[in-house]
Amino acid sequence: MSHHHSARRKALKSLLAADRTVVLAGAYDALSAQLVERAGFEATYVGSFAAAASGFGMPDVGLLTLNEMVEQTRRVVEATSVPVLADAENGFYDAPNLWRTIQAFESAGVCGVHIEDNLGGKHTARPAGLLPTEQMSQKIRAAVDARTDPDFLVIARSDAAWVNDDAGECVERLESYVTAGADMVFAPALSAGDLARSRERIAAPVMVAGDLLDVPGSDVPAHTIEEYSQAGADVVLLWYTLIGAASKGVSDVLRALRAGKEISSLKDFVTDQRAFESLMGYDEFEQRSMRYTTPPVSM
Repeated sequence: MSHHHSARRKALKSLLAADRTVVLAGAYDALSAQLVERAGFEATYVGSFAAAASGFGMPDVGLLTLNEMVEQTRRVVEATSVPVLADAENGFYDAPNLWRTIQAFESAGVCGVHIEDNLGGKHTARPAGLLPTEQMSQKIRAAVDARTDPDFLVIARSDAAWVNDDAGECVERLESYVTAGADMVFAPALSAGDLARSRERIAAPVMVAGDLLDVPGSDVPAHTIEEYSQAGADVVLLWYTLIGAASKGVSDVLRALRAGKEISSLKDFVTDQRAFESLMGYDEFEQRSMRYTTPPVSM
């Protein structure tokens, strides 16, 4: 375990311990993660929705393997210096084999992962249901046992509020997962009111998904980050916003080009090339280049 990984995990823990809500802007690749850091956000996140779309052009329906998810996340870790949380889907394995998932993410330098009780079909009209609470609790126990760094966070996610439309069941499940050793819990689609009512029952930091509330046809009332913060959310996760912004920005420019617009008229929609190059470290390359091409000074 490198000291660098350990330092990031400690940084994330103190961020979570502070008395303010952490807004996690979800990156979809290494570049977007660098932009998150450059904008002043103190941590970032790689979710399977954005990773599947950006890395593979695929829907988030359980197509990514453990190694594909870890690789996408590793690139983000290596490209940034902020703590990175990752989506470990349903853990990829049953409890006895879950050590492999934790080992893979831990060695990639991730600060923690969330594991869900959802059996699949998340972004479709056909949710497959939920893993029984007891089985999911065993997965959490296995994940906790498997980590080698005590600062690596095991985050238990319950989709009961989403799949079963049952906030009560969701909170009960989260309580069981905390008992099983989860450091933090994640409840997508839990309304701010339900979160506020259950906050004293859950003895762990709580993460909610702010982006879920933009889903067309969703029954969950839209909440602001501020409302979730007041309801007791320690982390508000934006898993869609950035890849959605990228998709719109690129599409708008392509549409304008197709309509015959001149490149000069698109300046406001495109990062200045020099500014972009400075973000990418061309200056450091120039300096290194000088160091290795200047003739050595003769004595």
